[in-house]
Amino acid sequence: MSPLLVAGLLLAAAPARPPAAQARPAAETPRPAPEPANPQAAPGDDAAFLRALLWAARPAPEEIRAIAVEDLALLGDPRALDSLAIHLWDPNPRTQQAVLRAVALFQHPRAEEILGNVVRHPRMPDALKIQALNGLIFQRTPSARRTLQDAITDARLTSAVQNAARAVAAQWEAPAAAP
Repeated sequence: MSPLLVAGLLLAAAPARPPAAQARPAAETPRPAPEPANPQAAPGDDAAFLRALLWAARPAPEEIRAIAVEDLALLGDPRALDSLAIHLWDPNPRTQQAVLRAVALFQHPRAEEILGNVVRHPRMPDALKIQALNGLIFQRTPSARRTLQDAITDARLTSAVQNAARAVAAQWEAPAAAP
């Protein structure tokens, strides 16, 4: 059984509140509730997050998996980034493209790291590397800019990827249009 499925089952089976039989003694002072990983998340958001993770991992037609992967990004929870990174190795190119689209929607250091790793990985297809380069522009950090500059000069990358890196760098440097 997949570890992701086991985690989902454990989370779904966990009680929401402690049973009345386990009430605290009167002398014990109540502790504040732990902060959720995503401070804007409502209590039901964890269930939605878990369902999206399970649907993305479930064997299903490629359209369903691609939609589930994109739904993970729409939830906006950076905890999904590690799961999305695993799905980059899916044998289906459509799922891989959906993963990169989803990762690019996050402005998070882990998302930037995933995009940079795709660009530098020797076995990733050039189409995915180019898509990852296009996603780096949305990160707008100095380290994303360095990754882009490294891609321009990296002799291990194909000329198509280097040219795409130059095009993204030109977009990065282009002045914003006046309203």
